[in-house]
Amino acid sequence: MKIKTIFCTILSLFTLSSCQEDFLGLAPQTERNTQNFYRTAADFNNAVVGNYAALKLSGVYGSGLIWVGEISTDNTMYGITRQSGNVDNFQFIDHTYTTLNSIIYGVWRDHYIGISRANAILTRIENADIPAAQKAQYTGEAQFLRALFYFDLVRLFGAVPLVVQEITNPYGASNLTRTPVEEVYQLILSDLQGAEQNLPAQYPATNVGRATRGAAKALLGKVYLTRKEWTSAANKLKEVIDLNQYRLLPEYASAFSFASPTNDETLFNVQYRSGNTGQGSSFWASFTPWSVGSLILGPNGGTGGGLNMPTRDMVNAYETGDKRLAFSIQQSYTSASGAIVQEPFVTKYKQMGALPNDSDVDFPVLRYADVLLMYAEALNEISFSPEAVTRLNQVRARAGLEPTTANSQAAFRLAIEQERRVELAFENHRWFDLIRTDRYLPVMRAKGYNVQDHHVLYLIPQLEIDLNASLQQNPGY
Repeated sequence: MKIKTIFCTILSLFTLSSCQEDFLGLAPQTERNTQNFYRTAADFNNAVVGNYAALKLSGVYGSGLIWVGEISTDNTMYGITRQSGNVDNFQFIDHTYTTLNSIIYGVWRDHYIGISRANAILTRIENADIPAAQKAQYTGEAQFLRALFYFDLVRLFGAVPLVVQEITNPYGASNLTRTPVEEVYQLILSDLQGAEQNLPAQYPATNVGRATRGAAKALLGKVYLTRKEWTSAANKLKEVIDLNQYRLLPEYASAFSFASPTNDETLFNVQYRSGNTGQGSSFWASFTPWSVGSLILGPNGGTGGGLNMPTRDMVNAYETGDKRLAFSIQQSYTSASGAIVQEPFVTKYKQMGALPNDSDVDFPVLRYADVLLMYAEALNEISFSPEAVTRLNQVRARAGLEPTTANSQAAFRLAIEQERRVELAFENHRWFDLIRTDRYLPVMRAKGYNVQDHHVLYLIPQLEIDLNASLQQNPGY
């Protein structure tokens, strides 16, 4: 039994309601949370599983990161007719964000829900009378998750309120100010360094899927890379490689198999489980053309959501002979009348099931291919080198492609950008990658997108500013 199998049994303990006066969602909602819980090892285990469950909230991997990480870029679009009910959605297509955008608010809110759960664990576990090994593991898991939530927030919004303790006063977050970016990053680094020490290298089969030491190292390497600390990034990512615990699977499709979602290429996934328990994923149905129904999804598969539809530019980004294209994107389908409809859609998360929106397919957060490409990028920023080329070519070879022809540091930067785009397509990396490399504005403008200078950060939700006058809006909004 993997960790995904126990989400539904304890999730109700940690599902925080989203009301308009939640003040970042940081204050606990029930008396049980504050007085009668966090006593035994089993309590802390349930709390940690509840913390993992926050990754599945709509503002995190449920859908929010898809909007901010993919649909806001040249990778994908929204395949639904414009109407009054989807104005917020089309702001990601038009890049005309308003401060009342409900999707951006959901991203802010749900990340802070995850942080609040981690803070409760970390605040209470220090003095808990539980076995040392379990205390270290649960501490490491909460540190890893808090770092992941804050890493998203600081990249998306810049300076954000930094909360590291459990808040028990319902109004305790009502006057928090935005903490400088560097201070937020120092907490992220500290948490990941702690997680690196506290987490085990592996788990028994009953707990496969929880954060490991390798996952903490990989995320730490990504943080260093984002901060342009090239040597630290290269060293940390090389540690992941030298663990000899991970590898590229022979076939790209195998990395996304619902039959074996935890595999040698997976460092960390958001886990889902079908079975009509509310814990299945909806990505397959959501990513098919709007209202396509049984033509693609089968008799019980739902209607089709039109979400995250690949742009023609994305389809054309794959080189001739790239085996990843056919697995990741279906370029057409046959209508009820027998006509061929040329409308590409994502098939990377495909699983035909008995129920709609109830798939076992997990969402990847950290894969070994990502580690290899980050390592190659860090090495190249230090100095263009054969080792960087070798690591890039490992990824290309699996895709059935010839070695890169890049022969300079500048050319290799573009080769890495291209490879990350197609290897990690539809995994919420594109916006973060282009922002990290200072390429978002030039790439998007060259393709005719209406992006402005201030779009290198998202806006602070107006609802949060209304509740907390200490918060200041990002410039340009």
